[in-house]
Amino acid sequence: MARLNTLRVVYTSIALLAPALLLGLNRAALYAALSGVLSLALGDSLYLKSIKTAGVSIAAPASYSYILMEQFVAVALGEPLRPTYLVSSLIIVAGIYVLSRGEGEGRLLGVLYALGAAASWAGGYAAIKVAGAGGLNPISTAFVRALTALAALSWSARGLGVGEAMRRTWRTPLPIIAVLDLGVGAALFAYSAVAIGVSLTVIITGVEPLAAQIMARAMGKERPGLREYVAAVLILTAIIISLI
Repeated sequence: MARLNTLRVVYTSIALLAPALLLGLNRAALYAALSGVLSLALGDSLYLKSIKTAGVSIAAPASYSYILMEQFVAVALGEPLRPTYLVSSLIIVAGIYVLSRGEGEGRLLGVLYALGAAASWAGGYAAIKVAGAGGLNPISTAFVRALTALAALSWSARGLGVGEAMRRTWRTPLPIIAVLDLGVGAALFAYSAVAIGVSLTVIITGVEPLAAQIMARAMGKERPGLREYVAAVLILTAIIISLI
């Protein structure tokens, strides 16, 4: 998992290097760098540890509590603490819990890893908004995040055979998936965080686990069950409430 996390930031850094240099950087890149360390290097690593220790049924709902945490972090950035956002955040966490039930057995250490990931993501995503408010364009923000995360992860990548893994995966869908996730996705998040606020942005992106389930079913990999339908209703309800 650590090798996969490193490969993701490697491919994203390579793909975004030229566009970021063309669009330029400024001092706000320091906040994008902070986001890379917090959300990609530390947060994602803790999340992977949580999955390994406690299983996804515990890791997913506990880590997605960052959506609720973000509502309070956003206050420090000048955004209002809207009651509808708090309600939506709680409903989304409940929806993720329902969606992830049935796999693995929880342990306290796994929960602590997941909560650590949530706190890291909350801080990292807030830093994205600060970078955007400072004039850094979304593409450069995504590039700096990935590059900084790569630097932070490099110490743990020794002995993992990352070079060999790149030779085996550069012609696979992995580079495209990584760039779509950490490149395009992060750039859109950066734009949205400035345009509509980080509070609402993280609520809307809470549909990500549900979207993954839908894609898996569309590809014939899985079949929907009652819990998937319940989770869908909860998450979509939360989105509607947040827009009121």
